[in-house]
Amino acid sequence: MKYLSGFLLLLAFNPASWAGCDEVTSQCLVIDGQEERSESCEIAICANMNEYLVDVSLENGGTIFMRQDNQSQLIRVNGKQGIFIRPFPEKRDQTCYAMADKSLTYCLPDAVL
Repeated sequence: MKYLSGFLLLLAFNPASWAGCDEVTSQCLVIDGQEERSESCEIAICANMNEYLVDVSLENGGTIFMRQDNQSQLIRVNGKQGIFIRPFPEKRDQTCYAMADKSLTYCLPDAVL
């Protein structure tokens, strides 16, 4: 994962102590207009007391990058500005990120987060 490798390199020079990182393979939901489909996805998560990082690569090339600290949050979906959206009631067990215009949404299972 291109973001994770660069981020891990940055960690080597960062005095902050990282509590841990994990990487899992799961099924993510892709909502593209009215179409919904499931895709295999690689989810990398790193966290410490001050920051939380999620880096996702989907099977068909989609990406999510989310970095949150005590003061800010950055979300990128497919390399562009993204947003967190509340999951639909039937998808309460998922965390969803969308393109800023909401044309494309990716949902990750909460169980892996």
